[in-house]
Amino acid sequence: MRIILFGLIIRIAVAIWNSFYGPSLGAEGDALTFHLIGVDYSNNLVLEKFRYGWIYSFFLGFVYYLTYDSLFIGSLLSCFVWLISAIIFDKSLALLRMEPRYRNRALLLFVLMPSAILFTSVTLREVYQLLFITLAVYSALRIYLRKDTTYWFLLILSSLGMGILHVGMAAYGMFLLVLVLYFQTNRKGFSLESLIFYLPIVLLISYAAITNYSILSTTGGTRIEFDQGLAAAVQTYQSGHNEARAMYIYKPQIDSFIGLLFFIPVSLFQYFFEPMPWRISTLFDVALFSENLLRGFLLFMAVSFLFKSKGQERKVSLLILIAYFALELIWAMGTVNWGSAARHHVSAVSLLILGSFLSFSNFYKVSNK
Repeated sequence: MRIILFGLIIRIAVAIWNSFYGPSLGAEGDALTFHLIGVDYSNNLVLEKFRYGWIYSFFLGFVYYLTYDSLFIGSLLSCFVWLISAIIFDKSLALLRMEPRYRNRALLLFVLMPSAILFTSVTLREVYQLLFITLAVYSALRIYLRKDTTYWFLLILSSLGMGILHVGMAAYGMFLLVLVLYFQTNRKGFSLESLIFYLPIVLLISYAAITNYSILSTTGGTRIEFDQGLAAAVQTYQSGHNEARAMYIYKPQIDSFIGLLFFIPVSLFQYFFEPMPWRISTLFDVALFSENLLRGFLLFMAVSFLFKSKGQERKVSLLILIAYFALELIWAMGTVNWGSAARHHVSAVSLLILGSFLSFSNFYKVSNK
């Protein structure tokens, strides 16, 4: 708990700096926009002004209405949402019966990841996405490891929570529900028949989630057109940004679903590895490059354990890795620069650390005695 409290103190310090002396890195742009729209809502809290695409700002406005329309209040709220995420993450480590020294190391990574410190201390949605995803992962582990079906309620609740924050999270929440159901019902082994049964369900539910969000988003926020297909939507989003120093070099020309499939590995490479060494020009770039190296090492640990493990341990590892890569793929498809990538990585940090530290879990070692 001392490690978590240390992380909370750091984030409150960043929130104080940003609110009264800053701005800190990551506190401008979207963070300031969410705050200012929240202030506007707090001054005239009527449903006619509600916009689905800005539901986080509406939530901030409601909090400001009850308290005070201060940037510090919004940032402090983010810090305490992170605190809840950290406690749930620690409970996941405890559930896996992680060896104490490795449990502390995993917590330190969760607490001290530089981009996570910056982006979970300001008025951004990422800290709330982190909360819902961490809660979803903990619920999934309880369902699979403990066969505790009561946690389906929390899994569904967390999927809904992440879904109302972002169109990509709406699809991901549905995917996660079906993924956990698939693993739970195929505990003894995977079969081609069950995969053929579940795959269309995943695709249909994800499509329905995205298109319904698109319809709702006409009431406000960013309009994303899906009527010409997912490939066209990705192309439109990727090309709809102004040039900047941190923009990815490769500009996709996605004119079909096949083109979209070819773009996936390119988008993942840029998302995980930019900035490359020859594109580094600021200290912030150096920090992101170093964090990318750390993320790559953690991924190597996670994938290595997947191939070395057997039985139920391998299934847990596979569940976490599929959930991790599905989430990162969604973000990668809509990310156009490494500054935004650093933000999006935050929501997946609990999945990444859990997957990389599974080799130090004693759950099945103790259960099999």
